[in-house]
Amino acid sequence: MFLSCTENTIPYNLSNSNLNIDTITVRSIEGGTYLAPPLMGSTNGLYFGNTDGFNNLFSLIQFSSLSLSGAIWTYSLLDTAVTIDSLVFTFTATDDTLFTTSEFELYYFPEGGDSLFSELESNYLNITETDVINGVPIGRSIFTQDVPDSTESVYPKLSFTIENKDAIINFIADTTDTQNRTFMLKNIDPIDNFVSVRSRETSDYPIINVHYRVNEDTLHSVFFPVKDLTIVEPRELTDNDVNNISVGRATGLKSIIQFDFKDIPIDSANMVIKSAELIFNSIPDISLDNYEISAGILEDSIGISNFWEIDEDQYSVNQDVLMTGTFEDNQLKIEIRSFLQGINTGSYSNFGLKLFGSNYSDPFQSANLIFDPNNSDNNPYLKIVYVKL
Repeated sequence: MFLSCTENTIPYNLSNSNLNIDTITVRSIEGGTYLAPPLMGSTNGLYFGNTDGFNNLFSLIQFSSLSLSGAIWTYSLLDTAVTIDSLVFTFTATDDTLFTTSEFELYYFPEGGDSLFSELESNYLNITETDVINGVPIGRSIFTQDVPDSTESVYPKLSFTIENKDAIINFIADTTDTQNRTFMLKNIDPIDNFVSVRSRETSDYPIINVHYRVNEDTLHSVFFPVKDLTIVEPRELTDNDVNNISVGRATGLKSIIQFDFKDIPIDSANMVIKSAELIFNSIPDISLDNYEISAGILEDSIGISNFWEIDEDQYSVNQDVLMTGTFEDNQLKIEIRSFLQGINTGSYSNFGLKLFGSNYSDPFQSANLIFDPNNSDNNPYLKIVYVKL
């Protein structure tokens, strides 16, 4: 799928039998994989536990100072007419099975200054445990799970009832962008598998529940997260990671694919592209069914090699267009018609595509796509179906 179309619509009925439909197969494709620090913002979960070589260090959450209803600012709760009865942080597990009895601790950073992290840039290299050593603990909790009274699933929750209510409200009672309002959640006991709670990207995101009284009125407000992420130390790379076109969110693996169209008649005056499927085979070791890979249109020219490492990913893509493909029987197909149609109409330059793990797939899963110059039958190819005008 793609999230945005090209600016130019197709003014033809492509089902018209009088139109001449033809197919081109492009095999002039180059590709390479690079390693950058893993960025774990905008995922569906906040992750804990150490397994498969990954070390989930801690998760950071910044909350809004405006309530979910948009009616209450936290600073208004500091008024002398307000009595706060309870302040509770709640995190909902991503799975309906209770996987751990480990105790978790919640921290805040009253002396932290500006926001401690960026969803788009923070990683295990620029935020370490030393950087959060000044976090002040404000509560401990374990997952609890209610017994369902119907057939619907009931998800375990972590709930932290805060004793020092006034200090925490004062901490988040700021409407400026420079106030950090950052909280840290981490497990105290070791966890030898993956445990996750839902992030702000989901419907059951972390919340702060505040129950309070104003004069004779009993009131309730909910505050929500504006950004969050997990700081993860990645596993060691394998030969499969390095020797193929590889993608993995928590490993930091991404790839660049470039196309040579000089011998292909892409001419907006004489053709309309009906479909353009970029097709990969993956190595057969691991089933990747339903795993998603996203493709972004590169905004600048990039020189590539088979494999390289960078300290910071600065390869920008067009934020208005995102194409996504899903594996089936270990074959990945990504529809990139919007990219080719944009080249056709002059909306995009042919700098290539950046492949990366979708926000909706398991970030700890990696995909290794076959790219072998000595075996063209297994290599990726682009199948273009177009209409001659």
